[in-house]
Amino acid sequence: MRRTVLPWESVPGPKYLAVDTLKRSNRIQYGGWIVVAALLAGGALTRWKIAYLFAVLYALALLMQKDVAVTQRGLEIFHQMQVTTNYERWDWKDIYAVTHEPDPAGSGRTILYFTKGDRTKRNYYQNDDAREILKLAKKQNPEIRIFDGKETRDKAARVKSGKAARKKP
Repeated sequence: MRRTVLPWESVPGPKYLAVDTLKRSNRIQYGGWIVVAALLAGGALTRWKIAYLFAVLYALALLMQKDVAVTQRGLEIFHQMQVTTNYERWDWKDIYAVTHEPDPAGSGRTILYFTKGDRTKRNYYQNDDAREILKLAKKQNPEIRIFDGKETRDKAARVKSGKAARKKP
């Protein structure tokens, strides 16, 4: 895959890269390419020619690469595909809230949810990077709301169990 210059490489200041959680094992990769071959064969051997289209789309999905970074400009997402690229940036002034919670897998990572309007993006970051991102968010946008996801989930569980206890006579 050709490698282009990422849009945030020229931005001054710290850059916090999201942990890639889409690492596919070799078994999954090979299985995906077998599905592509089966779709191509299905398109050639049957009257269902739409299988060619699905084979091409699935192959492009296997080859796509997604890079996510948090910079002083905000949350930046870059999708690199074989035929095109897509770049999306959420400026700090547009981000309403950042919610953080520890990774349930206990891998030393933190999940950050960035909320802009009615959209939310979830990314994983190393614990140290997540702390710095929260500081950067407050510095860049003092009105941004920072929520603790674990605390909110625990509070919701307590409320739910309290309601369940009151309903039983």
